[in-house]
Amino acid sequence: MNIPPDDNLVATEDACPTCGQRHIDRLVWIEDGQRVRCAACLNIYMPPNRRPEGGDAHAAPTQ
Repeated sequence: MNIPPDDNLVATEDACPTCGQRHIDRLVWIEDGQRVRCAACLNIYMPPNRRPEGGDAHAAPTQ
């Protein structure tokens, strides 16, 4: 049986460093547009692709 890929997952390196959560609906951008809160374990972190030296592949809109 073929299981289609889940398009709602962030890159492995952007997963929560505490629990490994990758589902985009469980990783909530904080208003500063730089950090993410994991809804699974409540950890707050800055995804590597959002850091200034990294790419901006998963950027949230900033105000």
